Amino acid sequence: MRLSIAAIAIALLSWPAVAEEPTEFHLQVPAGEAVAEASVDCASGVAYDDGEFVDFYGLSPAFVVMKFDLPSGTSALDQVCACFSRMNENAASSLPFDVVVYDNDGSGGAPGRFLGSVAAVANAIPVVGNSNFYNVSLAGSGIVLPDSSVYVGVHYNSASHFVCGDRSVGTAQRPVYHGSDGVSWANSATGFSGSGPSAWGIRVDPAVGVANCTPTLEELCLDGGRFKVAATFETPFPSSGNARAVKLTDETGYFWFFNNTNVEVVVKILDGCGYNNRYWVFAGGLTNVRTVITVTDTTNGMVKTYVNPQGTAFAPVQDTSAFATCP
Repeated sequence: MRLSIAAIAIALLSWPAVAEEPTEFHLQVPAGEAVAEASVDCASGVAYDDGEFVDFYGLSPAFVVMKFDLPSGTSALDQVCACFSRMNENAASSLPFDVVVYDNDGSGGAPGRFLGSVAAVANAIPVVGNSNFYNVSLAGSGIVLPDSSVYVGVHYNSASHFVCGDRSVGTAQRPVYHGSDGVSWANSATGFSGSGPSAWGIRVDPAVGVANCTPTLEELCLDGGRFKVAATFETPFPSSGNARAVKLTDETGYFWFFNNTNVEVVVKILDGCGYNNRYWVFAGGLTNVRTVITVTDTTNGMVKTYVNPQGTAFAPVQDTSAFATCP
């Protein structure tokens, strides 16, 4: 297919001043032209597009993000899939880019706190009118999701490459944003002369956390087996060791040090996600020896440690912001 430069609609946006003003393009494949079918990449994950793309958007430099509402239990992202095209045969067929992830705590629900990025390269990018998804693994990236609603997108620097957009009548409008610095954001839905996308060509495969705790004589498994709790003790005699664990309910248990009739420490974990988006840890002790309590969220490996010093009466633990790993 052929698209002359005259077919490119250029829209200039107004937003807070940034170091470099981006150039923005919106291309639409004319009626009757061949339309590329989206691949099956991230097909088992969360996708808001309808699988066909006739709209392509270019910015340089570009930060393009969309809000994702992830399934309950999502602890991380396994993979992000981004759809690209290029202006013509003269444009490079490869594009270095970054997958970027932001919290949804910005002004008015816009992207806010930066959570992390992963570098990638898209190869064999087709000419506009056709498009491909490019898969980026986020396994081992260390990006921790604060909750199940985050912005995910891409960052790149090229005026000759486009992100796929879907503005089909049947595609619901998503919160979509773009910018040039990853800090100041414009609403993409209204930013391209009224031809903004309803959804970007961006998809994700969420990692749904699976409890991985097996109770032992020295470890409690609480809250459906999600949290593993262990404790150690040390006396001035000296004497030390691993405390023995006894489960009471799904949320509570206790530890003994020297004799199974002598309760030393009680631990409770509560699901406070509905109150402050955190899991809570409470502990109380009937001892003055050094005690170390270790709590692990087995769905993502996050650990919290609580220490009672030697020769000190056990101070109550009331940590209502312990684990920001909801749901």
